[in-house]
Amino acid sequence: MADYQKMYAVLCAAVDDVIGPLEKIPMAMQPVRTLREALLRAEDIYMDTSMYAEKDENGNLLRLLRENTER
Repeated sequence: MADYQKMYAVLCAAVDDVIGPLEKIPMAMQPVRTLREALLRAEDIYMDTSMYAEKDENGNLLRLLRENTER
């Protein structure tokens, strides 16, 4: 199965790395804003849809939870 979490991390890190140098180019400010907004949207989507397993003391699966849900 594809590791979307790892792909997300690699892509977002690369975009974040190039934003700094691009900010020094006046003509690149609009693309920089677009990239920053896309990073924030991607982070929101990731946080809203990420799931993790809640396990008991024996390591048995109790339930799957989303990142933004209360226990």
